Amino acid sequence: MHRRSRLWHASSLPNMTPPLLFGTRVHRTAKQVELYRQLRDLSIHSAFPHIAACWVGPCWGTTMLTPHHVKVACRKIAVWRCSRCLQEFEMIVMDFVNKHGECPLCGQRQQGEQERYNSDGTEETSMVVQENGSVPMYTPAPRITHAKYKSVLLYNPEWDGLNVQPMLANRWDTVSEVFYKPHKPEEEELLLVSPKIDGIRCLIGYNKSSRTPQFFSRGGILLECCDTLVPYVMPLFEADPSLMLDGELFAPTCSFEELSGIARRLKTTTNGAHPERSDFLEYYAFDIMHSKQLSSPNAPYSERYCLLKRLIPDSIMEHFVFETGDNQELNRLCDKKIRDTERKKIFTVPAAAAYPREMDRALKVGCELGFEGIIIRRPSFPYEHGKRSFGLFKYKEMQDSEYRIVSLIPGKGKFEGCLGAFLCETEDGTRFNATPKTTYANRKELWNRRQELVGQFLTVQYQQLTPQNVPRFPIAKCVRGGAECTWL
Repeated sequence: MHRRSRLWHASSLPNMTPPLLFGTRVHRTAKQVELYRQLRDLSIHSAFPHIAACWVGPCWGTTMLTPHHVKVACRKIAVWRCSRCLQEFEMIVMDFVNKHGECPLCGQRQQGEQERYNSDGTEETSMVVQENGSVPMYTPAPRITHAKYKSVLLYNPEWDGLNVQPMLANRWDTVSEVFYKPHKPEEEELLLVSPKIDGIRCLIGYNKSSRTPQFFSRGGILLECCDTLVPYVMPLFEADPSLMLDGELFAPTCSFEELSGIARRLKTTTNGAHPERSDFLEYYAFDIMHSKQLSSPNAPYSERYCLLKRLIPDSIMEHFVFETGDNQELNRLCDKKIRDTERKKIFTVPAAAAYPREMDRALKVGCELGFEGIIIRRPSFPYEHGKRSFGLFKYKEMQDSEYRIVSLIPGKGKFEGCLGAFLCETEDGTRFNATPKTTYANRKELWNRRQELVGQFLTVQYQQLTPQNVPRFPIAKCVRGGAECTWL
C-alpha cells in the first residue's frame, strides 16, 4: 500500500548539521527540555505546518492518519516528500522535526522555515506561526493512495483536518473484573449494552462540494456499493452537513463472505454485474462521530445516542432486553423487528441499561437471537478516534473444535525461526491456517517439534463457521496428542 524508498539513517547524514530543535533525551539543554515539553503534545500541523505539508503518509495504521492527528513527539516512521528536491524518503516523525525538517537527500530545510538564531548561533525556534496567530498555508505533498481502491481523504480533501478514524473496542473479558464488584453491587457502574452486528464497519460523511454522502470503511477506503442507501441517508446530511455516522453495513439475506464481496466491489462492477446484490444492503447506525448538533466534540455517548435515536427513530428491534433476574426492564425478552425493506434501509442499533454482573446473560441472549455477541459502552465516555477506548468493549461467544494438523508454516519477521501458523484440514479436506496466540519461546519449541506434531489434532477457537465449514478468525489453542495435550 505504501510507496517505499530507502530509509536514510543518521549515520548516512553529513556531520555538518545544525543544533537539534529539542535534542535527545540524555543531552538536552534546559532550554531544549522546556521546548520539548511545549511541543510534544502538539500536532505536527499546528506546530510546524511547513513540515506537515511534506507528509505523504504513515508507515503504520491507516491512510486516515494525517499531520493534524500525529504528535510532534511521535516515534514512528512516516513517508515524506521534500518541498525542495521533491524526492520521497522515510524518517521517524520526531527525528524529522528535531532536525528542523532537513531533507536527508538534499540537505535543505523545507520551504517556509523561519530561521531565527540567538547570538550564540543556536536557533531560537522553528515554529511557523504568523504574527496574528494564524497558521500559514503550504502546498501539501501528494498523499499515499491505494493501488485499486479509493482513499476517502483523497476524494474528500476538506476532511483533512477532521479526525475520521473510528473508535475501536477492547475485549470485555480482559477488563470485566475491574467493573464486577460482587461484594459491593451498589457500587457497580451502569453500562449500556447493544447487539453486535456481524457486518462490515461503515462510516458515512458528507461531501459538501459534490453534495453526496461518502461511505467508507474503518481503513479509509471508499465503499462504492452503497448507492441504494443514498436516498435514505440524504435527508440527514441535507439537514446537518457536519454529521458523520458510525455503524455497520449489513445484508440480512447474505452470509458474511457474500457481504464482504459486495463491499469490495467497485462501482463499475456493482452497478453492472451484481445490481441485485447491493439492493440487499441495510445500514445499522450505532454512534455519531461528528455533528454540530452535539454540545461539544467530546460529547458523551449518552448524548450521542439520544441524538442518534432522534435522527433515526427506527430500531433494528422493538426491544433489546434480557432475562436477568430482578432487573424488570431487562426481563422482557426481545423480539426482532419485522423490517419493511421496501421502505426502510437505515436503523439505529438500540442500547439497554445493564450492570456488569448481567453481561454473561446478555451475551447468551444476544447469541441466541443470532447476533455475533454484544457491545458494551460506558455512557460518560467521549468518542475516542483511532484508539481502543476504555469506554467501548466487545463481548463475543467463541466456539472450539478440533482439526488435524497437515503442516506447520514458518514464521516471518520477529517470528523467523519459529512457528508462524498451523495448516489444518476440515473433514471434507478444506485447508486453513490457525495462528497461535502464545509466547516466542513456545513458538520456537513447537517449531523444533514440527515433525512430531503433523497428524495430531489441534483445538481451534473460532467465532463461527463459514458456509464452507471453515472457522472464521481461527486461533490455535492447544495440540492434542493421545491422552495428553500441549497447551499453547
